[in-house]
Amino acid sequence: MSADLQPIHMQLLQLLQDHRFATSHQLVRLTQHLYGNRRSAIRQTSRHLSELHRQQYVVRLERRIGGWQGGSAVSIWTLSTKGIRHLNGTARRIRPHHHSTTFLQHHLAITETRVVLHEAARQYQRELEVQLEPDCWRHFLSNHGTKTILKPDLAVTVTSSDYVDRYFIEVDRATENPARVIRKCLHYEHYRRSGTEQELHGVYPAVVWIVPHQERKSKLLRALDTEPKLPRHLFTVITPNELSALIRDGPPTAA
Repeated sequence: MSADLQPIHMQLLQLLQDHRFATSHQLVRLTQHLYGNRRSAIRQTSRHLSELHRQQYVVRLERRIGGWQGGSAVSIWTLSTKGIRHLNGTARRIRPHHHSTTFLQHHLAITETRVVLHEAARQYQRELEVQLEPDCWRHFLSNHGTKTILKPDLAVTVTSSDYVDRYFIEVDRATENPARVIRKCLHYEHYRRSGTEQELHGVYPAVVWIVPHQERKSKLLRALDTEPKLPRHLFTVITPNELSALIRDGPPTAA
């Protein structure tokens, strides 16, 4: 570790490497358990991010975004080239594709999902394992024997004293036609039929689509109900404010 970086600095850098983008508020919530109270977490996280920014380990974006932030102006953080090199232990030149903001809102929505999972697990005393991209991707052979990849946004395992729940999570921004969502669901069904996941874990995870509002939820549920090739019990559609209850109670039906 560099002499000028503290363990909390490394943790913040690692979170940004994991998620690519995160707001100040999200980083506060992910590290709040390290501090005595929320006010202290906000003050200390702000100080640490400012120091990382001063040393050019991180880049700050100031912009207005919609969705879960309500259109407010927020500070969004990402690793600088120096930060990436520091974490990867390399001095080689790194191309700046890491800073691409093409899918910024989707990245931030995935980060927010991770934050809510983290908070719910602590609240309900669950053990939580979250795999991020690309670690959560699944490689398998299609029906035609060709190699293919299933790319969830997150793979999640929730463990309590009584049960283990597994989920593939898709964070939907309501930007695609429901027909494309159905095609992705069919890809999940093809993966289930391959038996690859069941061989590894003994069970196939529930597939959870997190959608931004009730209207989108209704549209996707109607689309799922009209697709005869999909086992309906495998798929759950929820809004963000229903995610915490999912972690507490498990999937509404056994997958």
